[in-house]
Amino acid sequence: RVCNLSYLQTDWYIDQMMRPAYDSPSVPITWPRLDFCSGTNEYVSVEPEAKQQILDFYKQDPETAKKQLGEDPFELKNILKYWVRSKNPDLHIIPTDTLYLSIDKKAVRESGMMMAADSIPDKMIISLKNAQQKQGGLYRNEVMIYEMLAHADWKRPMYMSVTLGPGNYAGLDNYCVLEGLAYRITPFNYGQMGMIDSNLMYKNMMTRFKYGNVAHRGIYMDETTGRMCKTHRRMFLMLADNLLRQGDNDKARKVLEKCEAVLPGYSVPYDDEDSQLARLLAEAGCNKLASNVATQVIDYDLQYLQYLASLGTDRLNTYGRTTYFLVQSLLEAGTALQKADAAKAKLYNTRISQCMRGNEAAQLGMQIYQQQISGQAAGN
Repeated sequence: RVCNLSYLQTDWYIDQMMRPAYDSPSVPITWPRLDFCSGTNEYVSVEPEAKQQILDFYKQDPETAKKQLGEDPFELKNILKYWVRSKNPDLHIIPTDTLYLSIDKKAVRESGMMMAADSIPDKMIISLKNAQQKQGGLYRNEVMIYEMLAHADWKRPMYMSVTLGPGNYAGLDNYCVLEGLAYRITPFNYGQMGMIDSNLMYKNMMTRFKYGNVAHRGIYMDETTGRMCKTHRRMFLMLADNLLRQGDNDKARKVLEKCEAVLPGYSVPYDDEDSQLARLLAEAGCNKLASNVATQVIDYDLQYLQYLASLGTDRLNTYGRTTYFLVQSLLEAGTALQKADAAKAKLYNTRISQCMRGNEAAQLGMQIYQQQISGQAAGN
């Protein structure tokens, strides 16, 4: 069931999600309507300073505490039931910045998700620290994500789209595994977002997804469709990069060739973001394709830098971030071209060198690039 997280802030949309639609059952939201109607539970503050009081309560009078707040006061279901949905305004908070979700291990084993380890954790630990620091608490749409997670019990998989911006994954980033165009929420903490189920993603990208007529020459690509195609291409690159890191060059080569076949440059033009594609093609041994992509990326970067330089120093200084990414792209594409076609690289290296010497935008980008490298080295 597709669920729009922005709309999930509204009561009318939650009503829709709680009803079956065609072959899709309702989402696992169990709240009565009075608990999410307009003006109710639209925002809940996170107040971890109350945590010690609760611990003291359980220590002093455990029976009463369990009766009033549940067996585990910081279990996700209990927080939602006894605090978020409380009719007592003094209790209408989240009294911790760390939630716990007990794991049904049998359901996880039968779910078909990628197992991160032989053992399945007893609990999933969800940090609310970012939400507390950013906005002081949770909005209703985020609370509803936790409500669904608490009652899905791993029998029905939950996914989040790859197009969500950073910070919009409700603190579940570290638990997400990429399977194609969506991240699957798992009970395994991978430490950082970006873990890939390469076998399932390969199957999805190579055999299940349909790419329409993007490869048809002359087809009109509006801005929105073109932007979505760039997202598809980025997923191809993430998969190919993962396969190369695993040493599976044959599969990586097939992925990159499929990417070029269904999302060709004449329909989805290459820009500075595609220097990684050139690099991966060169690493996989697809030299002809790598050379073609790298030269187009370099042409794009040089043309863009030339335009920025024409703006004058004052305006150019407002484009520092752009010049940085263009120079970074230029260097990566140049390295890929050197590996794929040394003769052509010699010609392009001359053009790149001339740009670096005589183009003010390129010099600004290189200056920022070197600062970034120095900063990373100092951090390490």
